[in-house]
Amino acid sequence: MASVLRSLTSARVNIAVASGIALSAYALHSRAPVRALEPAEEHIFVINGFYMAMREKYTKPGESIYYYLVEWEPSKLSWEGFRGKVLGATDPSTAENGALRKAIFSNWKELGLKSEPNVGDNGVHASASPFEALAERLNWMGVKLEEDSFGKALLDSGIPKDTILAWTKDPQVPFDGKKASLFDLFEDLDYDDCLAKAQIIAGVSGKRPSGKMQAFVFIKPHAVTEPTKKLVSSKFAEASITIVKQGSLTAEAIEKGKLIDNHYYAIANKASLSKPAELNPPAKGQEEFAKKFGITWKAALEKGVVYNAVDGCKRLGVDGVVMDKTWATAKKKGDLVKFGGGFYAGKIPAPPKADNSGWLTSVILALYALVGK
Repeated sequence: MASVLRSLTSARVNIAVASGIALSAYALHSRAPVRALEPAEEHIFVINGFYMAMREKYTKPGESIYYYLVEWEPSKLSWEGFRGKVLGATDPSTAENGALRKAIFSNWKELGLKSEPNVGDNGVHASASPFEALAERLNWMGVKLEEDSFGKALLDSGIPKDTILAWTKDPQVPFDGKKASLFDLFEDLDYDDCLAKAQIIAGVSGKRPSGKMQAFVFIKPHAVTEPTKKLVSSKFAEASITIVKQGSLTAEAIEKGKLIDNHYYAIANKASLSKPAELNPPAKGQEEFAKKFGITWKAALEKGVVYNAVDGCKRLGVDGVVMDKTWATAKKKGDLVKFGGGFYAGKIPAPPKADNSGWLTSVILALYALVGK
């Protein structure tokens, strides 16, 4: 025992000792012996557990986004220029000088942010194409398709309403002999080019109306400050971009309307909008699940040990941050199975349902993280 302890770092010793004391206390409290962890009984499977930390940034009480509906003439600025020069690269540290994300990255303290921006928290979000902007206005603003300028342009170009609405979920569609993400096919296209490609994908033809470029932009929760708002407004004015409407959406409104879930639909559909029994992993993924975890997908569902990310957090009595860290440990240990794009299952340690107290879950997850290091 002494040699084992000497091989651990002091931090690990503290965790091990604290965990041992806590488990001993639990055993005395319950007047029952503590059993060794049995994978079939004391683990659960969580779908897309990483999503909860992303989601909580928008739904945690007190948080909000600040949005802008903007427009500009296609002849003055391309969509690619809007994203590259006005917004800046996804990684704000590599964004062009003068771009919004670079300005927020370089001046985050002066702007009142609590930490330096990064790839995930990069200050602002903006639509990747005219079509994606439409999808975002329908979601975040509750706009009706027929009342949206670009929505009407698509309808006038001969594309059926049902097709347009189905496209807002970013399905895989056939194009040039293979299937591709619809959003990827439209990325960075200008107004008319986007309409033209939409006609090709839908298999229709006809006259296309002209119009202005329109985007949906919002300041992410971590960067919502008055100085940031002023910076964004001044940058738009400098680029001859008109702000048509602006305002705030609170965490409560985002939660109630499942706005962030629809925004990240491909991931969130599995993490929060659907129950595991409603999902249909491909046969190859189910085979890998059974091989890796020693239980079939069907059997795991029947045992009630598969949870989406939202229900998994409730089952464990933890928040999204803890789930995200636990998910990272599962990934490091090789306890994840990828069923498809944005569709993962992770094996997570859990106390039996009758013992689902927060302190016991914390102990088990701490031990799990220790083993994963």
